[in-house]
Amino acid sequence: QYGIDSPHPSMVVSDILEQFPVLSHAGKFHAMLAASSIPEAVNYYHLFKQQAPKLHVTALFDPNIDNNEGATDKEDALTEIITDYNEAFGKEFVIPTWPAMKKDISSRLSHKSPYGGIATNRSQQLDLLIVVDQMLTGFDSKWVNTLYLDKIIDYESIIQAFSRTNRLFGPDKPFGVIRYYRKPYTMHGFIEAAVKLYSGDRPLDLFVQKLPANVKSMDTRYREILDVFSDSGESDLMQLPESVEARRKFAKEFVELNRYLEAAKVQGFDWSTTEYKVDSTDTDDTNEDNDEHGESEVVRPQIDERTYLILAQRYKELFDGNSDRGSDPDDDVNDNPEAPYELDGYLTEIDTGLIDTDYMNANFDKWLKALKEN
Repeated sequence: QYGIDSPHPSMVVSDILEQFPVLSHAGKFHAMLAASSIPEAVNYYHLFKQQAPKLHVTALFDPNIDNNEGATDKEDALTEIITDYNEAFGKEFVIPTWPAMKKDISSRLSHKSPYGGIATNRSQQLDLLIVVDQMLTGFDSKWVNTLYLDKIIDYESIIQAFSRTNRLFGPDKPFGVIRYYRKPYTMHGFIEAAVKLYSGDRPLDLFVQKLPANVKSMDTRYREILDVFSDSGESDLMQLPESVEARRKFAKEFVELNRYLEAAKVQGFDWSTTEYKVDSTDTDDTNEDNDEHGESEVVRPQIDERTYLILAQRYKELFDGNSDRGSDPDDDVNDNPEAPYELDGYLTEIDTGLIDTDYMNANFDKWLKALKEN
């Protein structure tokens, strides 16, 4: 079922390649794949070379060559992996200097000296590291955000392995991602047992809520924002509310909305998708009627991309005072040199160019109409 000669490895590689652009944030973050054995790790290495030759992939495992029938294959694999790594990154490692290569890989994955500046140099970045046991303990990097598991591990090994991804890093890494491919129901049970054992049976916020729940949370914040604008007489969202209190409430809710959105994007959220199904593992609540008829709940996002960008533009105006109301020199809001809002500068990087253009066109049409009337 899971052997090298089965369809399983190719299916795992296909899934990783399909998810990689989203999970890696277009290559910003790196990932690890843990295989069950050295032959399986080597097989994965060959599959990635064949199916994704432009991806920077390497493998780490015990380099000792034993006197058994598989020794020649292992030595050949080590030579191939080292040669490929040297060619990709301009190095000169050999099998006897394997420990130095391991140190180089660790520094490259964690962006540490001499690789402190490779965040802006994709050619020097390692996208995926394939391991068996090495690097699953004692190593962590904020630049590694995904662990793919094709092996069965339990208890302490689970906590150690999962910790490889748990260093949060800005809005693009609100959590680490674990995808396991081998005996998922068995692994689910092992994970629950490990968490129970090492938490002293205390509830922990170890796992983030799943995609449908994040969509629901986005919509909850969206409705709060609509109420703020509506209560202020700005239900069309074309300008900020007048009062400081309303603006403060909007700022708070929009930051929260965006946090759920960033989490949802990592989990596969796309503006073009109109509904998401909630399965039995997405929530602790059970719906007896749905269970009885074999149905599942469907979550349909209430906010669309255009409305989100409009809100993002309004949020930007909290910084620069570009709203119509905020431009009044007698406005109390502008009397305060420090805006009384909890503002997140990261959100000002959202591209709202389309909304800016539409807004200008709408105002131009209003100006033409007023000109004709006069």
